Amino acid sequence: MRKILLTLIIPFFIVAIPSVSHAQVPFGGLVVAEIPCTCSPFTWQFFAPLFLGPVPTAGPLAVPDTPFIFAYYYSLPTDWVLGFFTPGVEACWMYAVAGCFPLVVEGAVTPFAGTSL
Repeated sequence: MRKILLTLIIPFFIVAIPSVSHAQVPFGGLVVAEIPCTCSPFTWQFFAPLFLGPVPTAGPLAVPDTPFIFAYYYSLPTDWVLGFFTPGVEACWMYAVAGCFPLVVEGAVTPFAGTSL
């Protein structure tokens, strides 16, 4: 009876406990330009080339104003950056006329990134 009870209870707890998933995508690229976001603690950086997969493209990412965990802590124009980013996050907000509006980005860079500085 005890084994039957455990086999019924354990799957219930596995399904009932919510899990958190943070989808992160590896990226790499050369920082070409940057603009500080005025309404959020991020910096808008444009990468060219931006390596998100087998085909290099170009695009912007939002980089937090906190230091990276790996060397050399900050990314500046003309530095190569390699790490992870969370896609689909509108993290860079800019002030304009009547309030703050999102600036288009591919996603937000996680602190798990490093530079060639």
